[in-house]
Amino acid sequence: MQNKTTYLRVKDHSVSGEDFELVTNSQYGFLETSPQPSKEKLPQYYESEDYISHTDSKRTLFEKVYHFVRVGALKKKLNLINSFASEEKNLLDVGCGTGDFLQTAQQYGWCVFGIEPNAQARDIANKKHKIQFLKLNNF
Repeated sequence: MQNKTTYLRVKDHSVSGEDFELVTNSQYGFLETSPQPSKEKLPQYYESEDYISHTDSKRTLFEKVYHFVRVGALKKKLNLINSFASEEKNLLDVGCGTGDFLQTAQQYGWCVFGIEPNAQARDIANKKHKIQFLKLNNF
């Protein structure tokens, strides 16, 4: 059995109401979500109209505020990851949405790659950023 360290606990307020943790995978040396939703259940988290990180829409006041505060939130997220980083700054973001976090990390010297199964979010990411997006079927 793997020894896992919990770095973050969060609740999914938009879709399931479930609690999730970000934990170490000691076998491979990365952080992962726990528990991991099943392959069949995973799409419901990202195809919800309430899942704002898959759009660049600014139709409502909430969406406008979200996009305004996102810049600071992305930098905080990067600072958290920097606190665990080794000298090699390689980042693979599985479920990278529209690629904004990857773009932020790249601006701060990270070598970044993204995987995004949602076609709409992936199309937005490809149009916005010069980032290497990997195909999910490569894994």
